[in-house]
Amino acid sequence: MKLTKKGEAGQVLILALILLAIGPLLVVPMLRLSYTGQRYNQIVEISTLNAYAADSGIEYCRYAIYNYPAEIQQSPLDENLVINGIDVHVTAEWEYAVAAYRINSTAGKAQRSVSIECLIVVDVGLFGNVIASDGDLEITNSDFVNPDFPGESDIYTNGDIDITNSYIDGDVKASGTITWAPPSVITGDIIEGTVVLEFPTIDPQIHEDKAKLGGTHVGNYNTSDETLGPLYINGNLNFGGGDDVVLAGTVYVTGDVNMGNANVTGFGDIVAEGDLTFTNYTYTVENPDYLPLLMTVGVDKSITLGNDRSGIGTMAILYAPNGEIDLNNVDVSGSVAALLIKLNNATIEYPAELRGRADLPGAGLDTVTYTFK
Repeated sequence: MKLTKKGEAGQVLILALILLAIGPLLVVPMLRLSYTGQRYNQIVEISTLNAYAADSGIEYCRYAIYNYPAEIQQSPLDENLVINGIDVHVTAEWEYAVAAYRINSTAGKAQRSVSIECLIVVDVGLFGNVIASDGDLEITNSDFVNPDFPGESDIYTNGDIDITNSYIDGDVKASGTITWAPPSVITGDIIEGTVVLEFPTIDPQIHEDKAKLGGTHVGNYNTSDETLGPLYINGNLNFGGGDDVVLAGTVYVTGDVNMGNANVTGFGDIVAEGDLTFTNYTYTVENPDYLPLLMTVGVDKSITLGNDRSGIGTMAILYAPNGEIDLNNVDVSGSVAALLIKLNNATIEYPAELRGRADLPGAGLDTVTYTFK
């Protein structure tokens, strides 16, 4: 048994009293520190969730631009969303001066918010050119212009180009050789031996599905004065007899499309597995800012346009990835791409709005800037 030494009595009590006095001085700051740390973590968590929600708003706008570019060009997107329980306000608009879409997305929760702004351009691939050819290109008595963007009516070919008595307000690029001489005029650069441009493959099923939304017709279809489309035609499609036809959707044709002495307006893509032959016709759209697609998906098939009677030109994007396009005495507002292209006495005006079309074959979206505000 150990006895307490003289003078040590009461020391434990003194130490206990000291700890009781110091304890609150230590506990309160520690509690405050714990609360501050917890509050900081909550702020970080809320900011992170807001950032994720704002980024999701950006992706929502990208999806809308990809699927509905014309609508957003005409009327800016402005919507309120709820993403994972967080309020998100998004806007998207087409800025004509820079040929890009500006997107803003703001997410707010617990009196805190995060805003993201980004600028998106559309890589339209082949259709960034007035003409893109996957083989040799012959141009005679033709003009290529873009009144909105002078000097940007570019031509590209995976082959040789032969230019005679034509005016090209842009660059001329070829993987092979370029043959030209005055009085032809080329305002931009002349580039030979350039890198071969890849032509995108086409999935006809997408266009078939759109057409079948309006039903299926078996056998050849002869138009009258009518509204046509969407419609899937298992046969040939014949416009003629002075018919006035208003397109109201995609028309997919397993055979040929023939148009003679007919007037076609409205809006709708025409996609065929056979040839498209238009002669003495008019083909215009209700909204020149958003052009339809005239395309043959068949192998060794052609698109032939001759003698447009409209006076304002054929308003369309022409594409024959596995065939030929021939333009004779025709004005076109749009873009032309094919395996082989021949032009005689043709004028092609490249509309600036095509640079915002993410829905064209081979097109995609590229983010130029992405900024937290």
